[in-house]
Amino acid sequence: MSSKSLVRVEIITTQALDEDFTEAFKKYKVAAHFTKINPVMGAGFSNPHLGDAIWPQLNIMFIIYCSESDAETIKKIVTDMRRLYPTEGVGCFISSAEVY
Repeated sequence: MSSKSLVRVEIITTQALDEDFTEAFKKYKVAAHFTKINPVMGAGFSNPHLGDAIWPQLNIMFIIYCSESDAETIKKIVTDMRRLYPTEGVGCFISSAEVY
């Protein structure tokens, strides 16, 4: 069985941007297949999102396996979201992956 090279894109952001991302994915016809983990807790470079009394907000995480060209489009979506919502944390991590 041969393997296929893909790109793995992870996006971690506040739950408030969930619909914004899913609508952008539809608009640009990318990320038709994804995994969404909800809720996600953590502390990055914006305010912590821990779901507790002090830091009540929570995050979501998208995991997307796609082509390099789709990953470039997703990077544009992330850049647009960061520009539209500069106070919200939006983390994006891209790495190579193989499917067997």
